[in-house]
Parts: sequence; C-alpha cells; structure tokens
Amino acid sequence: MPAKMMEGGYINEGGQLKTKNGQKYVVNHKPDGYFVTKGCIALMACAAILALLAVFLLTYFLVLPRCDASTDSPTNETISSASIYSPSRGVKAKEKPPPDEDIMDEDGALSDQNYESFNSKEDKIHLYEGWNPTRYRLIIEPNIERSINNGSVWIDVTSDPKVHGIQPIILDIYQIDIIDVHVLEITETNGTSPVPIETNSDSNSTLWIYVKKDFRKHTSLVRLKVFVEFISRLSDTLQGLYQVNYKDETSGESQWLASTQFSPIEARRCFPCMDRPDKKAEFEISIVRPYEKSMILSNMPHMFSNTHRPGYVQEDFEVTPRMSTYLVAFIISNLVESNITTSTDVAPRIRVWSRPEMSDMTGYAHKLATEILPFFENYFDIKYKLPKIDLVAVPDFGFSAMENWGLIFFRESAMLVPEDKERRSSAEHTEHVAEILAHELAHQWFGNLVTMKWWSDLWLKEGFANYMSYLALDNVEPTWRTRENFAVYELQHAMLKDADTTSHPISFEVSTPSDIRRIFDPISYSKGASLVRMMNSFLGEETFKNAVRSYLKRFEYANAVQNDLWQIMSEFGHKYGVLPPQLDVKNIMDTWTIKAGYPILSVVRNGSDLIITQQRYILPQARATDKSRWYIPITLITESSPAHSETPSYWMTDQDEQIVIPDVVHPDEWVCLNVNRTGYYRVKYDYDSLTQLSRHFEQLPEINRAQLIDDALNLARAEYVTYDIALTFLIRMGHSYTDILPWAAASKGIGYLTNMLIREPAFDSFKTVMRHIVLPAFQHLGFDEKDNETHVQLLHRATVVYLACTFGYDRCTNRAQFLFREWIRVPAINNIKPNLKNTVYCVAIREGGVHEWRFAYKQYLETTSASEKEVLLNALGCTRDPSLLSKYLNMTLYMESGIRKQDGARAFSAVAGNSVGFEIAFDFLQSNIEQISKYFGDGFSILSKMVSAVTTYMNKEHHLNQFERFIAKARKLNLKQIESSVKLSTEHVKNNIFWRSRSYYQLQGFLEKLVSDMNLN
Repeated sequence: MPAKMMEGGYINEGGQLKTKNGQKYVVNHKPDGYFVTKGCIALMACAAILALLAVFLLTYFLVLPRCDASTDSPTNETISSASIYSPSRGVKAKEKPPPDEDIMDEDGALSDQNYESFNSKEDKIHLYEGWNPTRYRLIIEPNIERSINNGSVWIDVTSDPKVHGIQPIILDIYQIDIIDVHVLEITETNGTSPVPIETNSDSNSTLWIYVKKDFRKHTSLVRLKVFVEFISRLSDTLQGLYQVNYKDETSGESQWLASTQFSPIEARRCFPCMDRPDKKAEFEISIVRPYEKSMILSNMPHMFSNTHRPGYVQEDFEVTPRMSTYLVAFIISNLVESNITTSTDVAPRIRVWSRPEMSDMTGYAHKLATEILPFFENYFDIKYKLPKIDLVAVPDFGFSAMENWGLIFFRESAMLVPEDKERRSSAEHTEHVAEILAHELAHQWFGNLVTMKWWSDLWLKEGFANYMSYLALDNVEPTWRTRENFAVYELQHAMLKDADTTSHPISFEVSTPSDIRRIFDPISYSKGASLVRMMNSFLGEETFKNAVRSYLKRFEYANAVQNDLWQIMSEFGHKYGVLPPQLDVKNIMDTWTIKAGYPILSVVRNGSDLIITQQRYILPQARATDKSRWYIPITLITESSPAHSETPSYWMTDQDEQIVIPDVVHPDEWVCLNVNRTGYYRVKYDYDSLTQLSRHFEQLPEINRAQLIDDALNLARAEYVTYDIALTFLIRMGHSYTDILPWAAASKGIGYLTNMLIREPAFDSFKTVMRHIVLPAFQHLGFDEKDNETHVQLLHRATVVYLACTFGYDRCTNRAQFLFREWIRVPAINNIKPNLKNTVYCVAIREGGVHEWRFAYKQYLETTSASEKEVLLNALGCTRDPSLLSKYLNMTLYMESGIRKQDGARAFSAVAGNSVGFEIAFDFLQSNIEQISKYFGDGFSILSKMVSAVTTYMNKEHHLNQFERFIAKARKLNLKQIESSVKLSTEHVKNNIFWRSRSYYQLQGFLEKLVSDMNLN
C-alpha cells in the first residue's frame, strides 16, 4: 500500500527528500567516499563529452532510422500477424514531423484576465480539411502481456469538393507507433494503383501523408485507399482501448477484459483516424482474440469467425452505418448474456451482459429497454436503425455509461438492479439506473443518428438526451412523477453550477483536449436539458415534437449545428401559430446558449400592475456590472386565475431592462411567476407579494412551492434578499409533511448552510431550528417503511430521515445505530431498508469506531451488488477517526484494496465531504498529486473532481492561502487537466469567504431570534 508522501525532509544542500515509506530523514553527517580535485573533474568531463559525441555520430550514420523505435514495439513477426489487409511494404513514416509552424499553432488552456494559466501551453486540436473518410476496415489485436495493440487499418477517403487543391491526408494519433503507410488510388473503373507519398508523424498528435501525384486533370472527386499499420497502447486509465482486471466471484479466478471508451477524442489512442464528430464513415471491424475469451461484441452483429493462428480467432462484424469515430466500440471478455429479446422485423435484438455472479441483476435494465425503445421510435417517428442493442455492465468504466451505437457500456452500478429481498436496490438507485438507461437510448437518435458538427455544440446531444430521458420515464414509470422532478433535480442543479463568473455558455468554441473534456459538465447536460424543456414549454408539446421529428429526419446520418435546430423550430412554431410572427427561435434561444448565466426577474406591484426588471444572477464576491439580458418567456398565475398554463402570456426581450404588465392582479391576492418552473430563471418578489405567497403557500402548485424555497435560499446566499425570507418558507414547508418536491428542493440549500456553519458558533442555533422544521414530518412519516408505499413516498422518507439524523434528532440517530449493530451481530441478515442505507451506514460509522468501519469495509469487499458497494464507499468516509480517513484515502491508489479506479473520486469525495476529513483529504491531495494524476489519468476528470471536493468547507482566508499554494504546486507539475477546476474551486472558496464575512452574521442573528421567539431551547 503506498504510504502518504510527506514533505519537509532535507539534506545539507537544502533539497527535499521523500522516501517510499513517507518518513523524513535528516542528513547532517560528513559524506563517505573519495575526494577528487577540480582539475581531474574538468578532464573527466571533457572525456565524457567527446565519448558521447562519438557514440551519437556512430549511431546517426550506422543505424537505420525506424518508426517503431519504442521499447514497447513487438517483433516484425508479431506486427505482421495483425496485418491481414496488408500487401507489400509501403513507405515508412519519417520520425520527425514538419516544422511546428506548418502543423499547428499553440494556444493556452482556458484562462481569464484574472487568472494565471498553467506553464505549458496546450496544443489546439486543428480541424483539417481536404479529405472525407467513407469507410474504415480495422483489424486489431490486443496484447495483454505487453499492454499494446497490434493493428492495421484501410481508410477509404474522398477529396472534399469544397477545398481547392489536393491537401495532405492528416490522421489523428496519440501514443501510436506507425509501422507502415501506403496509399492506393481508386480508379474510375474501381481498380487500384499505387500513389507515391511522403509521411511525417508525431506519435502524440498527427500522421501527415503527402500525396505526390498531380490530380489536377481529374474531373471527378479523387478517391484513395490509405493503409496504416501501427502499434497502439492498451491503457489502464479507462481511455481508448483499455484493460480491466477483476475477480470472477463464481470461480475465484482472476480475469481480464479489454474494452473501449472513445468519447470524446480517444479513438486516436487506438487507431489512426479522423477523430472528429463530423468525419462520419462506415466501419468494418475485425478483432483478434485468444480462444479463452468467449465473448466479443462490437457495434454491429457478428458475421463470422476464422482461425487467425494457433490459439487465436479473428471475429468479423457487419459494416456499421455512417457514424462518428467516438461511437466505435468493441469488448473482449468472458462476460455472460442474459435476458435476451430476439430480433424481429419490427424490433431489434436486445441482450444484457454482466459478470456471471451478477446476471440475476440484469432483468430491470432489459425490461426498461424493451419499453423505452418503442417509446422513442414512436415519439421520433423513426425506427431504431441497427439490428441489435447490447447493454454491457463493465467492471471498471470511467463514465456512468456510453451510448456507443448498438453497444452501450455502463458502470455496473449504473445498470444492475438487485431485486432479491436481501440485496434489492433503493428507489433512488432504481431511478438512477432508469434515467441513465433512458438517456443512453435517447442518444441512439440524438448523437448517434444526428450528431453535432463539433464539440462546441455538445449540448445538442447531451441536453436533448437528458430531457428526452425524463419524457420516456414519465411514460414507462408514470407513478414516479418524473416530469415534475425535473425542476428539482436538473434545473436546480444547473442553476447552482451556472451562478459563478467561471461558468461557460452551453455553446462556445472549444479547441484543446482540456476544453472538450471540461464541457462534459452540468452546463451541457442539465442546463442544456432545461433549455430544451423551456422550448417545449413555449412552443407546446405537439409543435415541439413535430419539429424534433423533422430535425432528426433532415439530418439523419449527418451533422448539425444549433442554428439548424433553431431554423426548424421556428418553421414549426410559425406553421402551428404558437410563435408570434415577429419572433424566431434563434433570436430567443441565442440569448440563452451563447452567454453564461441566467436572469433574476424582480417583481414589484404597482396597484394591479406588475413592474418586472431583469438582471443576471451572480454570487456577490465577483459581482460586477453585467448588462446581460435574455429573451424571457413569462408565465404567471394568480389567486383568482390559478389555472396552469405553460404557454407564455408575455415576452421580455433582450432589449428590455423593464416591462410593465398592466391590470393583471388584485392588490390583495397572490401572484406567482414561472408556472411549473419551465423558465430558466429565478424570481425575486417585493415584500407584499412575498407576504401573500407565504400566507397562501399551500395553494400554489407543488413545483412552484419548491421553486419559492430554492429561490429564497439562493437569493439570500447571493444577497439579493435576506435570510429571514428563506427561513419563513422553510418553516412553512415543515408543516407540509407529504410535499415531496419542496423538501427535495430545500435539501441542497440546507446542505450548503450546514457546510458553512458546522464549524461555527451559529451551528447550534441552526440545528435547533432545523430540528423544529424537520420534526413534524419525521414524526408523521416515521423512521421505518410501511407496506405498499409508493416510489415517491420511499424517496420522501429517505430525505426526511437524512435531515433528521443530520441535525442530531436522537430518535433518528439511535434507530440508525441499533439497526447497524443488529447487522454486525448477524452479518448474514441485513434488515436495513435499501432506501435508508445511505443514512444508517453513515450515522453508524460516524458515531462508531474502528469495529464498525472494518465491518463495513469487509461488507464492501464481499458484496456483489454494485449499488451496495457505492453506498458503502460513501459511508466509509463518514468516520471521525483521522487515522481511518487517512488509511481510506491511501487505499484509493492501489487496486488490491478492492477500490476500482472508477470509484476513486467517490471515495475521496466522501472523506472531503466530512467536516473532520476535508483537511486530511486536502493534505493527501497535495502530498500525492503526481501519483494521483498518473494513476487515474486525465480522461474522466477524477483529479478535477477531487480538487472541487476539497473546497466544500473552505470559508476562511487561510484556506484560500493553502489552496493557492496547492495551485502553485499543480502549475509547476503542469497538470493542465485541472486548470478549469482550479478556477471554479478558487471562485467557490472566495464566495464562501465572502459569505462568511457578511451573510453568516445576518443568518446567525435571524437564527438566534427564532430560537428565542419560538422558545426552541
């Protein structure tokens, strides 16, 4: 187990000394050995230089240059075994690329004028034009022993008629050794002839192929076949084609599998290609596997098998439709299939794959897939395009899931749902699995069939897939109230992330790998989905659905940009008369997509009129003059007109700072804006309106009650209102025992206040007030579940029980500890209800000691339920024992601990989210940042998640000073992948400090007054 690395040791010269066991050593004694005069040293140095020069010259003139100079390169015999398409040897690539100015410019990673960027500038990803691929014929053989892939690829390319002249053919590669390259021309009679070429390659960037033939006399497009033989890396960082080692619980044997993750720009790690979403092509894939690996899948159905050589089989697959490189997928393993639906003329074959010991957990995913797929086919009026879908639970996977066309990969916890009594999943986990599955199936249309042209418009696939998943679940699980939940779980989440100056527009230029990875965030997913929902609202369901159908049909197998979507939405909005003639969707939606943030609408009564102004919501530490304005659809209801309608009654344009809505509300009645919270904005009411809304709180739609609470908490956090307003609505919420959405909406805001107050004197008053709010609901619902409760009732109790235990209500914490002790007493019987496990496990470990922690860790190692493992990973971080927290953090850096790489950030965040553990986590991160970066790689933002997690409780100046020292260290190490996270986290800490210096004292006063006035002591 790697020990925690400690700084501070020194030698006489002043350098630092680190040792493998982490101990400090001080060297003060006289060194042993021989002493040499300065003259001797000079003579020896000259001799050494001359010897090195001689070796260099001999090497240069006597050794032939080769492209496969890597120490990982196999022998030529091994290489040729993968080259089944290879004719005679062609031209080998030169080792040196052309001069930098001929290849690419340099540009820094994302930065702003107030932030010093990291030392090394990051190369832009250039979008080279001139050739379009039409088909890849790829054969690849993973070599597990040597951690490499031997491969070859034929790429059919056609000259781009929009580009003048014959340009170099430029292929993306990353850590790939080029062995052989040659090019054939496809003649007008479909024959082939060799084409002379020159090549240059940089194994971490591009392969340039210069065509040395004059094609100017061609009257038609030039068609070429490009052959490349190569060696790529079989990684262990869950990127590209990577290897996973795991234990088969049924046999007890160690197993390996090789799987792919090519999104967003990782196909270039596996094979040379034009690794861009707009360079679509067909793919003909062949995989060479050892006999002992019986399961091999790719995007399309298996075609046939051939013996490749003794002990190895070549598996060939049908040709894919036109698709982007990031969707190519294959897996070699011994996973097993279950819950098979055979293909018919009207439905594809659906299979679910997992480890053998988990095959009984695949039923729910299969059931959902068979129901959701027909829903999407009907909604989009387009049949699913492939003959099959395989759903695969991969033992170690960086994302929650990946929508590869026809071969969807999942983390085990994101697909498997135990249904037996002892291991069954919670309602929360079941819903999580359903949402992810629906999201990935929506991608089979949004993303796979129609793809954004470049990653700048990532939201076109992620925002739509996110929103469509809610529509699908509302159809297949109608009792879950999924559409209503959207306003809490997606929109509210997006607004929290979109409140800082470091937020970004959902559509903006990205040009470096860090840029691209950065935008896989709540802005692209949750804000994107929220804006799609807002469009659906102001266009109406039927108009929106018909426009979506037209968009998908118009751009199927092709690429689109957001302006293409706006044009079609406007066409249908005008056609159906739901969009005023003077408006078009582009004018409306560009104000939301090409700028960051969102507005607050301030509402002031003037008799029966409403005066509404807009301004950008932003947290106060960095608040500056911001003239951003939006095109805002306004819906409202009043006490006398409470009928719900999501169609906007009024529009506020991006030219309007203020509008007046005349004669809309009686002076003595309530008015509520943003019906069902379909608009992506907050509402700030004047005193009279707040008084009416508080007095008639229960009359409002439940979503709007949730909105009032969330808005009040966040407006107070940003100093637009005072905390007495938020506390008033929280107290009103406490009387509504069964209102699920307001409680769920409040929990995030309450969580922030808990983090800020837990180490402050005001926390006692806060706990007292919160117990007063939570107690009626806890007493009404009780700790233990009742028979036949609905999905939403189970979720609601889990929220209330969590809050009751968080604020130290004895009946809650005692019950939790009792249930956990009973489990320890009889480990074979766990009577803790799945929906309460998160709270029970955490409370028991927090209040317990080493015995409870070790028991939980043992259960983590033994359970085969992926969802149970995640609950236990969270709970292990709840202990207050510093030595256990340090041990737990160290365990994340070696696989023998049982903690998989995909779960490293979860375990770290559990410790960082602990008020005792966050400083331990920060110290661990600082001391081990190099090892963490190397171990986890840069593909899934694990290090960035760790950086964000450690700032949870930071709200003092010395925290900021410590964090800035950490940034300086990261900058020296040139960890470019965390630069955007560092900026976000720095602003988060500054906002916390600002809040503590001002809002804390205001809130403290209100809390103490409440405790006194209500006799809560």
